[in-house]
Order: sequence, then structure tokens, then C-alpha cells
Amino acid sequence: MYYLKLHSIFHEHTRIHKAAANYMNSQQTDYSRYFAIRQKATLINMSEDREREHFESLSGYVVARHGDMIELHIPYPVDHDPLGAAEKTSYKLTSESLGNGIQVIGDLIRVIAGNIFQLQLRGNLELFQRRRAPRIDTAVKLFNLRRDVSLTLLRKEWKRIVEYMKSKGLPPAVVLRDTPVNLSIGGIRLSTGATTLPLPLSLFFFDFDDGLPPICTLAETVWHKLENDELICGHRFIQIQKSDQERIGRYVQSIQKQLGIATTTAAKTNWELLDRMTSV
Repeated sequence: MYYLKLHSIFHEHTRIHKAAANYMNSQQTDYSRYFAIRQKATLINMSEDREREHFESLSGYVVARHGDMIELHIPYPVDHDPLGAAEKTSYKLTSESLGNGIQVIGDLIRVIAGNIFQLQLRGNLELFQRRRAPRIDTAVKLFNLRRDVSLTLLRKEWKRIVEYMKSKGLPPAVVLRDTPVNLSIGGIRLSTGATTLPLPLSLFFFDFDDGLPPICTLAETVWHKLENDELICGHRFIQIQKSDQERIGRYVQSIQKQLGIATTTAAKTNWELLDRMTSV
């Protein structure tokens, strides 16, 4: 009799626990408190069918948020709609809230007006300490190809060029010239040599004279300013081979070592650039 009573209590407790869990799962998680209108956010491709050897990203500004939904305005034409894709497009969304880095997974629901991404956020929102990627002033052989086209078209061009360079080297029209830059694993800063505003997207080719093939990366313009009658622009790499990311990191560390600057491992300093969550 005592056993039957305990058995009954156990099953009732289990039923209540499952009902509570189902109720909690059915409730919409409110992520909106962590995001403000015009807050900048970065998206890193986490889709199951993504090219695992490529780092693919883009950034934008929050224009709407409610509950588990968020809308990001991408400041250039994208020409992308996931509705016809066989697999859904998922991103790791990273931003900053109250001085800390935050990141969460979001599924792309649709693209509005060509460049507003509507995402449904899910899972745990993680907090991390943001660190600046190590940067160095140096000179590299460089060529900047500016194209006033959509992100989708320029990504296709980047992939075509990367495949071409594997067997044939640099395209004939690309001529590398020694250029002073400020370089990190995440982006590049340089003078454009003109006062005309830069295009939102461009391709960069550069070489470190290390016996390896030149690097090609797609970048977005994140800021620009006029300094001593020269236009200085900052660009973030948004499409690059991971092996090239690592190569840039090694190059930056080698220059820092030559200058006697203390370095940290790229994996620890720049982990937020990688396409993974810390809990996976």
C-alpha cells in the first residue's frame, strides 16, 4: 500500500513537471530587452549546408524587435530570399549590451525590401567579454577591387575568383602594389587616396611575400573619415577562407613579435569571429 502511494505520487510529480516544461517551452522568449533600435549587430552564417571552410558574415542595424523576433537593416543590397532554399538559413547574431558581448542563434524568416533581415531568435543568449583583435601597422602588396553590386553577386564573384586562383594565380587585371595598412584578422584600415566616398562592398587581394598564394577576401565598409585631406576607411572581412583568416592571424603575430609586442593566441582573442557557440 505504501509502495503504491509512493508510485502514485512519483507519477503525479512527473506529470506536473512535464506540464510545466511544456508550458515554458510554449512561451515566447523575450530577447528584445537586449536590443535597441539602431543597435549594431553582426551575423555569422551557421546554416547546416554552409561551406565549412569559409567564414561568411554580414552586419546591420536593428530596426525592429519584439519578443523572439528581430529585424536588421543591412546597409547594402543583398538580393537574397531563403524561402526557395532547400535548407533554412541560420546565423549566430552577436552584438553588445550593457558593455558586454551577447550572442544568440537566429533563423532567417524572410528578407524584406531586399535588405531587411527578419530573424527568429532561439536558444540561450550567451554573454561574453568583447576583446579587440590584435592589429598592426604594416605594408602589404594589395589591390582593392570596388564593385557597386549586391552582396549575393559579389559573393559569387569571390567564390569564382578563389577557385580561379587555386590553379591560375591572380587574375590578369589584378596588380598588387605596396600599400600601408592597419591589419587584423577581422579587417583592414587604409587610405583610399581620394576624397570620394567608398562603396559599401569591395574585394581585397593582398600578399605577405611568404611563398604562399595571395589572399582574396570580400569586405564591407564600416566607417570612413577625412584625415589630413585623405579619406581613411575601415573595412571588415565578411567572406574569407578560414585558412586565410589563420594566415592573417599568424602574420599579425609575427610582426608583433618583431616589434616586441606581447601577443595572445588568436583563437582566444578572436573566438567570437568563429562560426560556433561556446556551449557547443
